[in-house]
Amino acid sequence: MIAEAPVNVKLEKPTIELPNWEDEARQWEKLNRAANGNPAFYPLTIKGAYLIGVIYEICACVDLLLKATPVNSVRYLSAYGIFASGVEFLGRCLRGNEGTRGSSDDLEEGYLYMASAVFKNFENQTKESQLRTVLGSVINHGYTIPNLVALRHFAAHGQATSGKEKESEYYKFGNIDFEILAPLPSFMGKGLDKYWKKLQESEDMCNNLAKANVIAFRNAPIDESWTLFEPDATGKHHSIVEIFSRFSWQV
Repeated sequence: MIAEAPVNVKLEKPTIELPNWEDEARQWEKLNRAANGNPAFYPLTIKGAYLIGVIYEICACVDLLLKATPVNSVRYLSAYGIFASGVEFLGRCLRGNEGTRGSSDDLEEGYLYMASAVFKNFENQTKESQLRTVLGSVINHGYTIPNLVALRHFAAHGQATSGKEKESEYYKFGNIDFEILAPLPSFMGKGLDKYWKKLQESEDMCNNLAKANVIAFRNAPIDESWTLFEPDATGKHHSIVEIFSRFSWQV
């Protein structure tokens, strides 16, 4: 008899029509076996763990980049671009993005969700008000979510258009501060912690995760997640917030 999985998301399989889901589910199960994961985990649970594992690896890469000396604007800007790819990945799964377009919308959605886990009553505000919220105040500038979207495009492509139709000064950024990354590991940890818990409660969240165009590429991120969720030497289980708080990106 298969032991019950310690944690599973709400749905064993999506409740919406997804023609290729059975094939995708088998791929997630295959990767979970390679990672020595509990065979009772649902494919959607494994896909959620893959998301967390990939974002953790992204943050570890940022850590390595920032530890290189000296830390300069080129290296710090590149580190931000890497981190933002993790935010985009979260947004892709939140929105259930089935295609290969919409990266700016995915990125914005990821930041909005992180903000909802950080600021009280954020979800009760209008969308306009949410976008004007300063997600991270640093020495020279306060960055709103559209600022952060534009900054990612600058970091990745050398230009700062957001890819959104409503181009305006609102979707630009001002100064580039070395300190911009400092609060973001904590924000990401809180966002992922909220997301993981919501996956255990929300049918819509699970269906969007199933819809999201994510390739079951390798087992390492799944193995990373199961390892992170295991108790430490003292027997204590650490929350996602605690796990991501291990990253310190102060200059």
